[in-house]
Amino acid sequence: MVAIFFVIDGLTLEAQAALLAATLFHHDGTAHRYIGYVPAAHIPNLSPAFVSLMQRCGVELRRLPEGSRPWRKPYPHGNKILAALDLRGATHSMFLDSDILCLAPLALSPPMLADAVTVVPEGRRSWGRDLERWERVYARFGLPLPQDRITLSRARTIRFVPYFNAGMVLFPEARLPHGRRFAEAWYDTALEIDHHVAVAKKRPWLDQIALPVALKRYGLNYHLADEAYNFAASDRVLKPGEAPILLHYHRFGHLATWPDQRQAALDQTRAIAGPALFSDLTALYGHLWSAAPIQPDPATPESP
Repeated sequence: MVAIFFVIDGLTLEAQAALLAATLFHHDGTAHRYIGYVPAAHIPNLSPAFVSLMQRCGVELRRLPEGSRPWRKPYPHGNKILAALDLRGATHSMFLDSDILCLAPLALSPPMLADAVTVVPEGRRSWGRDLERWERVYARFGLPLPQDRITLSRARTIRFVPYFNAGMVLFPEARLPHGRRFAEAWYDTALEIDHHVAVAKKRPWLDQIALPVALKRYGLNYHLADEAYNFAASDRVLKPGEAPILLHYHRFGHLATWPDQRQAALDQTRAIAGPALFSDLTALYGHLWSAAPIQPDPATPESP
C-alpha cells in the first residue's frame, strides 16, 4: 500500500488541495491511502465544506508533526519534511505539493516501488548554479561533490549534480541499515544545513538542497521517474508526445494557461462533491480557481 500525502496550510493551499484530492480520487479511487497534514494553528480555520470534500475523497486529515528541533527561522516549505516524519503504516509514501493535479492513473511501476527514493530532476539550476555552494554543503558532512550527473528536465542540454524537484518524492518507509527512516535522514540533513552551513539563498530551496545530500550521506539510491510524474506547468505549453500524469502548476495563474486540464479538475471535483457542496466550495475558492492566466515566458532565466 502506498500512502499519498500533502500539506494544507491556509486558504490557497486549501483550494489547491481540494483539486489535488479530487483528481487523485477520480483517477485512482481507493488504490492508495490519502492523508492531508494541517498545521495546528490552521486546524480551527478549515471550512466544513473542505472537510466534507476530503471525506468524500477518502482523505484522512492529520495534525502536522512539529519536529524535534526548530528551523533556524520560519520555513513553510519545510512542512513537507515534517509531514514525511509521520508514520502512515504503508510500505511506501508519496509526498505531493498541493499545487498539483492528477491527470491520469498513477500506474506506479516496480522500479518506483523499490528501495530507492523516486524523484524527478529539477527543471533548471535554481540553486547552486556554479557548484561552489554545493561543495560547501557536502563538505559539512565530510563528503566530496558527487561525480554523478543528471539531465535537468527543462534545460536538457545541461548535466548537473543530483538536484530534484521536491514537489513529488516517493520513498520506502522501511528503516535503513543505520536505523533511520528516509524522512528522518532528510529532516536531520536539512536542519544541519539550515543551522550550520553558511550558503546564500537557502530559502525556499532548503528542502531540495537537503534531499540529494541526505541520499549521499546515508548511502541511499535514487530512481529518476519520467518527467510526467512532476510536470512543471509554468511558462510552457504542451508539446506533441507529452502526457503529464502529475501537473505541477505552482500558481493558479499558471494553471489558467492549461484551461482544459483546469476545467477537467473542476468537473471531477463537482462530480465527487455534488451540486450543493461544490457550490459551497466555489464560494470559498472560486476566485482562486478562476485566476487570470500568467502568460508563458519560455525565456525565463535560471536563478543564480
